[in-house]
Amino acid sequence: MNKQELIGYLLLEMEKQNIHITCDDCFPKNAMVNIKRKLMIYNPTKITAFKIAHELSHVINKDICRGSENDALNPQEVRANHEAILLLWEIFEANGGSYDYFNVFVNITNAPFGLAESIIQNEYLEIHEALNEIFEDEIKVSINKQEMHEYIVDYISYFDVIEAINIYQFLDRYHLSHNFYNMAEKEFKQLLGAG
Repeated sequence: MNKQELIGYLLLEMEKQNIHITCDDCFPKNAMVNIKRKLMIYNPTKITAFKIAHELSHVINKDICRGSENDALNPQEVRANHEAILLLWEIFEANGGSYDYFNVFVNITNAPFGLAESIIQNEYLEIHEALNEIFEDEIKVSINKQEMHEYIVDYISYFDVIEAINIYQFLDRYHLSHNFYNMAEKEFKQLLGAG
């Protein structure tokens, strides 16, 4: 999704909130929304995906008294920035983006780099850690000796001659917890006739 497609998508999302949208090349700001009047006006030469997502957050949260646009101490502005970045990130990931392409995300959305980096990095790391915990717990519960045997048979089938086995490399290759070291070691010994 390029910049224009993303802006078009966000404008449609704004319309779904029953906001009438007006475009004006002479409007001095990039965008502004009046929630009471259900109206948004934007300048097509200045508008960014980040700004539309920011305004969309205000609409969704029904923020009527917001203070100045760049007021970092206003909780509504802080929340709108945070939610805008998360919304844009969700769209970015849904279209194949990942943290490896963070610079592309910033270029497409025009989100403030430092703010976006801190929010996405925190979200990404929290989700990654949670998934690892779930994945490890799932493996601890579900793996049995037969599954370990099948993993090891598959692993050794890649070698013509086996001189030494690194059990940690084996576990990493099959995304197994290092807690299975002893189980894997016993199975390797049985299959290879050592010990």
